Amino acid sequence: MRRLVSFLLLMVVSVQFVQADEGGFIDLFNGKDLDGWTQRNGTATYRIDGRDIVGTTAEGSPNSFLCTNELYGDFELKFEVKVDSRLNSGVQIRSQSVGDVPSGRVNGPQVEISTDKMAGYIYGESAGGWMTPDKDRQPHNHFKEDQWNSYHIVAVGSNIQVWLNGQHVSDLTHPERFESHPRGFIGLQVHGIGGGQGPYEVRWRNLKLRDLTKFKTLYNGKNLDGWKTTGNWLPQDDGSVLIQPRDGEQGWERYDAYLWSEDKYKDFVLDVEYMYPPGGNSGVYFRVADRADPVDKGIEVQILDSSKTEGPLGHHDHGGVIRTIGPTKNMSRPPHAWNRMVVTCVGSHLQVELNGEQIIDTQLDEGPMKDRPLEGFIGFQDHGQPNNLKFRNIRILKLN
Repeated sequence: MRRLVSFLLLMVVSVQFVQADEGGFIDLFNGKDLDGWTQRNGTATYRIDGRDIVGTTAEGSPNSFLCTNELYGDFELKFEVKVDSRLNSGVQIRSQSVGDVPSGRVNGPQVEISTDKMAGYIYGESAGGWMTPDKDRQPHNHFKEDQWNSYHIVAVGSNIQVWLNGQHVSDLTHPERFESHPRGFIGLQVHGIGGGQGPYEVRWRNLKLRDLTKFKTLYNGKNLDGWKTTGNWLPQDDGSVLIQPRDGEQGWERYDAYLWSEDKYKDFVLDVEYMYPPGGNSGVYFRVADRADPVDKGIEVQILDSSKTEGPLGHHDHGGVIRTIGPTKNMSRPPHAWNRMVVTCVGSHLQVELNGEQIIDTQLDEGPMKDRPLEGFIGFQDHGQPNNLKFRNIRILKLN
């Protein structure tokens, strides 16, 4: 009996580990102690309460930071936070300490956590003050007082994007700060308070990070090495690739005009950004066994300007899985704005995230795609004139 119990406990631990790493995400907090973290600056206290990390102010202390020992450059970070309404807080990203010692002043970009309608904007902690320009810091009500709030941060190169409770709050490109802080730790701030105040608390939970530097770049931003197409796909000076159908090229059945990967992929996380014109139409294909017949020998997630679509969404709307299921929410950005789609395939489990929100979570073996191959090519659709679209930051993480 004792051996059986030990085996079952081992199985539970193994399942929990796999779930924590699903889609390339790792848990930054192990749920039991602060191994992997170091406190820098200040005398605030950090403790564990169940699955939460709790920071408590210390009267008269300067800002305090609980920081990861690991350093990160390009990454995706998700967490939930609850803060006392009288306390300001934040999460440091790509940050440093002067002298690289715990007592050295923490400096770098900080994603704001506050109840003053500025949550989600980006501040330079001991690094020049507000990074988000004054004109872009529009007051909002997306942060919920005395409730858990979800943050989603994507940092790639000089661009930092922030979603707060599913709302796209920040899209900041800051070359100067990226040059000075291209890589650094993640830090949980407890803001300093004056004498006679507090104690106040801030809580964090479900801290998950996906290291985007571990992804393979599929499009090099310069040429079509690694791809096959007869279509008019044109590398651009900004690192994107433009599909500009030639005169008379119309319709979606010109499969050899699609942009196809030379390699096949099975289980993966595919991360891609794209920009469509008004009414623009395209698609993301994957696990395509036959590039001459992707409709019946592969899977497609729709790209479509659905920015003005209201009411229930179907499988032909933006983010829907063609012939299978529609998105749970319309996350389309307006024409000429960049959209980001993340497609995660593990066995028959398919998840699609669009602009920071998961909109598809389905089992392919339980629907119309049940007989589709589990491995194949990746492609982007040339839908013909007048569907000129740009694609950029195409990268993939193999999971098998």
